[in-house]
Amino acid sequence: MMKIKCLLVAMAISVLVNIPAQAQDEYRHEFSASYGAVSNSTWLEAAGEFISAMFGRQYSKCSYVGPMGLEYYYHITPLVGVGAVGVFTKYNQEEKYKDEVTSIGKNSYFTLMPSVKFNWLRRENWGLYSKLAAGATLRHSHLKEVSPSTERTTKDKNGAFFNFQISAIGIEAGRNHVFGFAEVGVGEQGIGLAGVRFKF
Repeated sequence: MMKIKCLLVAMAISVLVNIPAQAQDEYRHEFSASYGAVSNSTWLEAAGEFISAMFGRQYSKCSYVGPMGLEYYYHITPLVGVGAVGVFTKYNQEEKYKDEVTSIGKNSYFTLMPSVKFNWLRRENWGLYSKLAAGATLRHSHLKEVSPSTERTTKDKNGAFFNFQISAIGIEAGRNHVFGFAEVGVGEQGIGLAGVRFKF
C-alpha cells in the first residue's frame, strides 16, 4: 500500500513539474512591438550624406524616428514560427550649401518582410531564439527647396528596394503571456532592438 501511495505522489509531482513546460509549448500565436537602432535605412541615409558632402553640401538638424517594428508569428512547431515583420523609419534633415539652407528633406521608409523564427531554447519564463526576415521597403521622399536664390519647389519621390533582418540571437523573458525581449543582429530593425511580446 505504501509503495502505491509513493508511486501516486511521484506521478503527481511529475505532472505538476511538467505543466509549465507544456503551457509554454502550447503558445501558438505571438504579437510583438519593438524599437531599434542603426537600421539599413540609417546606413542608406548616411551614405547619401557622405557622397553629398564630397560635393560641398552640409546637413543640419538631422533627426531619426525608428526603426519601429511590429511582428506576428504562428508557431507550426515549438521550434519554428512563421509570420511577418513590419517596420517604419523616418529621417528628416536640412541641407546646406555654403552655410545657406537649400532644402528640407523628409524621408519615410515602410518595410514588410515575411519571417521565420527559431526557438532554440524554451523554458517557462524565458527563451533563446534567432530570426530571419526578407522583403521590400518602400521609400517616400519629400524634398522642399527653400533657398532664396532658387525657385521654391516641392518634390515627392517613391522608390522600393530589397531589405532584410537577421537577428543572430534574441532573448525573451516574462510570464502570463507577456514577455520582454532584446535582439542583436543586422537589418532594417537595427543592429539592436528591444520590445514587448504577447503570446497566447
